[in-house]
Amino acid sequence: MTTEYRHHHSPTWLSPEKKELANAAVANLQGWDDAVTEIKQWPGYKPQPLWSLDKQAAALGIAKLFYKDESQRFGRELGSFKALGAPYAVYMLLADAVEAKTGKRPTAAQLRSREFVSITERVTVCVATDGNQGRGLAHAAKTFGCRCVIYIHGHVSPGRKEAMESLGAIVIRIDGEYEASVKRAKEDGRMNGWHFVSSTSWENFEEPLPRHVMNAYMVMVEEALEMIPDLDKVTHVFMQGGVGSIAAAVYLGFSQKIKGQMPRFVMVEPLEADCLYQSAVNDAPTPSSGNLRTIMAGLACREVSPAAWLVLDWLCSDYLAIPDSWVVQAMKALADGGGDVPIVSGESASGGMGVLLNTMFDPELKAKLGLDASSQVLLFGCEGATDVDIYRDIVGTSADEVFERQAAATR
Repeated sequence: MTTEYRHHHSPTWLSPEKKELANAAVANLQGWDDAVTEIKQWPGYKPQPLWSLDKQAAALGIAKLFYKDESQRFGRELGSFKALGAPYAVYMLLADAVEAKTGKRPTAAQLRSREFVSITERVTVCVATDGNQGRGLAHAAKTFGCRCVIYIHGHVSPGRKEAMESLGAIVIRIDGEYEASVKRAKEDGRMNGWHFVSSTSWENFEEPLPRHVMNAYMVMVEEALEMIPDLDKVTHVFMQGGVGSIAAAVYLGFSQKIKGQMPRFVMVEPLEADCLYQSAVNDAPTPSSGNLRTIMAGLACREVSPAAWLVLDWLCSDYLAIPDSWVVQAMKALADGGGDVPIVSGESASGGMGVLLNTMFDPELKAKLGLDASSQVLLFGCEGATDVDIYRDIVGTSADEVFERQAAATR
């Protein structure tokens, strides 16, 4: 199973100098309790599971393996952590708009009831997306009563496009890759007075909308922190990359709760979209030189989020760029369960598991990551089957069938 991969261990991991550089971004991300409290009151909210995969841990030769499962966050139709960030940011944006007009701040329930639709319907939100962020934003616009325009690039699947359109969004496909769609969305937003809703920040999260998105992601992090039996025994936390925002949120949340030795925070990216790995190697934000062609569609990003990078450059210990074949193996293994609970893990959620599976056949990789019989590993599975046709083609069975076996295993 072992195939070409790239690994870099940060020589400045947790250094005081890197912490100092991250301080402004970290300070602006403090105070996420309000976002967590608000979202926990929304209809359909329930904590998403943390699975303990004991059979897989034994096969890997480690002590514990935990998997935080976001495959049904606010329902399978959304099915990813992105159902947290954009909806909360849109709620805050529209609440600000209503308060500015009426002098009174509305609740989320009032916005959902369309009590202030004469105000909210004049607001347009936009984003560039590979799928999940756009779906979350379209859902938010439909829920709270504003307009939504989404930009996608040429590699976004028809299924993901249709999912956003089914939620009422106008979806515009452009030539070029993800960064080109970002540029177009931001420029059209600027010209038309629309609001660009994204976690990417160029100003240390001083901008309200990226900060709101990041604060909402902490719902997932706080759930994991509460569910892990003994937090200080966790030795490794694996996250998938992209522009780095959600990984920065996860690692920051953990860093502020760990009392003992900090776990190794491991970043996983596609070989062809490795901007975080390249930035770590060069000790500065560096675009990926890959072709961005990967089944890990949500991670196909050319450049890092500048603010998130400062946090990662301080907290992230290891960076891995892996081939798609590792993700295929991981998705199939998680769906099968192998004696553990079966899990629906999407293409952009399975990189961490792909790395672990390859350590079974690559002692050098296992040693590089410091994995041994005492290791307790946490994986974040941040999406489910966000394109059911692609999922079925890769895994060989439907997501619904895996969910049925999961339900039977947990009765």
